[in-house]
Amino acid sequence: MQTYEGKKEAETAPVDGLPASKAITPWTDFHLVLVISREGSVAKACHALDMTHSTLLRKLDTIETRLKTRLFDRGRSTYTLTAAGQLIAQAARDFEPVASEAEANALGHDLRPSGEVRVSLASVVLNQLLPPVLVQFSLNFPNVQLALNATREHVSLRRREADVAIRVADTVPDWLVGRKVAEVRFKVYALDDGSPRPKLSTVRHLAKERRWIGFDQDASDLKFDRWLAATVPDSSVVLRVDDFNNALALVRSGLGIALLPTFVERGAPDLVPLTAVINDLTTPLWMLTHPDLKRAMRVQIMMRSFGPALAELLKPG
Repeated sequence: MQTYEGKKEAETAPVDGLPASKAITPWTDFHLVLVISREGSVAKACHALDMTHSTLLRKLDTIETRLKTRLFDRGRSTYTLTAAGQLIAQAARDFEPVASEAEANALGHDLRPSGEVRVSLASVVLNQLLPPVLVQFSLNFPNVQLALNATREHVSLRRREADVAIRVADTVPDWLVGRKVAEVRFKVYALDDGSPRPKLSTVRHLAKERRWIGFDQDASDLKFDRWLAATVPDSSVVLRVDDFNNALALVRSGLGIALLPTFVERGAPDLVPLTAVINDLTTPLWMLTHPDLKRAMRVQIMMRSFGPALAELLKPG
């Protein structure tokens, strides 16, 4: 059932044979009248339509004003159709099966998982976490093509710059559809030079005694940037990069130490952790899509496949 809350009133246009000033009552208004008549009360209709009480009454008032007639006799707790309301409700009953069949047929065109899914994600997630997931997915669903856009910036799902976002963030917009997959944990790492494994140290000690790979000095949009800026003095930073993936590459070259997600250990056995997990930096990993795409089979398949696989790879242990 569609949610009516927040939807714009349908636009109207001239129709052959009708004056341009005449408004055509949209199907959603017919359906609203039908649901109220079926439920018998505004409270029950609000639940069925996923609409607030004030919004439903406002919409009903708008419909009656446009039609210049009452559609319901309003009792204290019940709404009864007037003669005019009966006409509207009957028209809605007649058209409802046609609308339902059209919706089912439209959805049926996307039942087979095929087509392209554009995915936005951080480069470190793509390079260090996803490869085994991608291999298995391509074997299971060869007709779904993934277009991966690795970027530090958050692309806009609202503007359809991507179909799915795999995002490391404390919070995400509540209008998006998806779920938290796992927690991403962070430690400070160095290159394993073959010497005896060092004892875990404190960040405060490392900030003064070691050479660091930092992030862009003007970067402050992520809490990791802010943490580094507040924790590591400029005098300890030997160079700066724009993301975790580049920091990893430079740590493995021996240039310095860096804050990195713990999942990099799987693909980089030449790293050694210098700290325990930094609890203040533990951050959820989300898989998100636009509400309009949640029924697209290719998107459903991708999210259902990636979610459990990523949760397994990010299990602490």
